[in-house]
Amino acid sequence: MILFKVDDRKLGKSNIKYSVVDKDTNELIISGVFEEFGQASDKYYELKDEYGSSNVKMVLR
Repeated sequence: MILFKVDDRKLGKSNIKYSVVDKDTNELIISGVFEEFGQASDKYYELKDEYGSSNVKMVLR
């Protein structure tokens, strides 16, 4: 299971922090900053394509 964690305190703002973590091993796969929330949505669907739709969960934190 892959967790896509997005900082929702900045919704509607810029510089939204995110991280992609393997839930089983707690290993950080990738992290970064989006300029707008639409990029987070695009990344979420990209991860679902890569890892399978049932293996990716978005967590707003």
